[in-house]
Amino acid sequence: MADPKVKNIFNPANTQDISISLEERETNELVIALVGPVASGVSKTGEVIAEILHNIFKYEVEAIRVSDLIKSVSSLVDVSTDGTETEKIRVEKLQDAGTKLRKKFGGNYLAEKCIDHIATHRLEHGGYKKVGDALVPTPKRQAYIIDSVKHPSEISLLNDVYGGIFWVFGVFAPEDVREGRLKEKGVSSTDIETIFERDENEEVGHGQKVRDSIQHADFFVRNDQPNLEQLRKSIKRYLKLIFGTEIITPTRDETAMYNAAAAAAGSACLSRQVGAAIYSKDGELIGKGRNDVPKAGGGLYSFEDDDKDHRCYQWKGSKCHNDAHKEKLYREIAGSLSKAGLVPKKDAFPKIREAIRQTDVKNLIEFSRAVHAEMDAIISVARGGKSGLVGGTLYCTTFPCHSCARHIVASGISRTVYIEPYPKSLAKELHEDAITTKDTGEKSVSFVQYEGVAPKNMLRLFQYRDDRKEDGVAKKRPPASASPVSRSPLDGYYQREQMVVQKLHELENVEE
Repeated sequence: MADPKVKNIFNPANTQDISISLEERETNELVIALVGPVASGVSKTGEVIAEILHNIFKYEVEAIRVSDLIKSVSSLVDVSTDGTETEKIRVEKLQDAGTKLRKKFGGNYLAEKCIDHIATHRLEHGGYKKVGDALVPTPKRQAYIIDSVKHPSEISLLNDVYGGIFWVFGVFAPEDVREGRLKEKGVSSTDIETIFERDENEEVGHGQKVRDSIQHADFFVRNDQPNLEQLRKSIKRYLKLIFGTEIITPTRDETAMYNAAAAAAGSACLSRQVGAAIYSKDGELIGKGRNDVPKAGGGLYSFEDDDKDHRCYQWKGSKCHNDAHKEKLYREIAGSLSKAGLVPKKDAFPKIREAIRQTDVKNLIEFSRAVHAEMDAIISVARGGKSGLVGGTLYCTTFPCHSCARHIVASGISRTVYIEPYPKSLAKELHEDAITTKDTGEKSVSFVQYEGVAPKNMLRLFQYRDDRKEDGVAKKRPPASASPVSRSPLDGYYQREQMVVQKLHELENVEE
């Protein structure tokens, strides 16, 4: 544990050494968090990241297994593991302990344990030097890999603490691959379904929310192959981008999903922002869309409509009309049941409302004024008189709902790529004759999860900041000495401010 007796905070301005630059007070450290559903290959991905960081980029790597942290404190919530359990029991005990620990100590407890581990490791492995009575944090080629986070609030805390040196790798594999991996460990089909559902979206406040967490990833990694060659290739590319060691340009999927995400940013929908982009089979962008309110004459309302913009956020009470109409239906159902004597009249509505909300009925009714992003994109192609839908690819920030899915199939689009899972969608169940989740190129329409750089990082990683050539030749940075393109200062802003001020005053005194 960190020494609580160390009270002094290092201030570079107090060293009287004006040769210290702001750049020298930035760290090369990396904190990498992995997130992914059970049996998606998260741990194996972490091992490959560690291997490449150590062998190519010459980093020291500390692996932090959250499951080990849970085991070490599981007795605090009366859960015990001895390592002799079956895979099913082992997973369930870890899930139980994790949920109980979050409930007892706060939703960020496990992330806080990871931060404590990092702080302790830095203290014990040369991460500081003594300057007077103060401990001075020193830059290091050190990486910490957290395997794995399960809740969005954990990602949020780690990002708040580590800023630019924090990266999230989202790992996924098709459901049938994950099932096969668990069956090899002796888990039955019935137990697999229970484990999957609890892992991805546990219906309790302090439970696991992998489905919500993975959408915050900086990189999306498909890990579905029996060997590691494709995984190594993907990870190596991502790490080259993090270090900017050579010129790398976006894939077609990355560019397309960036356009879909840009479209989503223009949505004013009160429920969620969704964007879509359609590319022809030749790779040409032919349509974009977002979920928003349509206007007469074609298209959707936008910022340019000014006082004629009648989107929900500034129209008739600024309310979500979908929610309003659902509440009206809940009340009508409660009233009808009460009137028929099927439920007590007193306090009927709150109980009935809650009961209905626990079923899938709430997903079968929609009274939104907004056109869905996928439909807006398809309509935009028709409105522009363009060809290319047949055999094209639709990129969407969210898995399409079953309504949009049937229109995607009918349009002739052959492939749909998405980032965020959408559990409400019945697309696969209702159209299993026409939809496949495999990227096979068969007659079925492929609905596949996105692999690549997250749209939010496109400019951060692909926009080159230095000269790209030297003596007329493309520059490359040696991996063993390259610094990450995004680094964090070791000192607070007020300390950096004092460094600049002190250097300025010293220079002015010399001039005098």
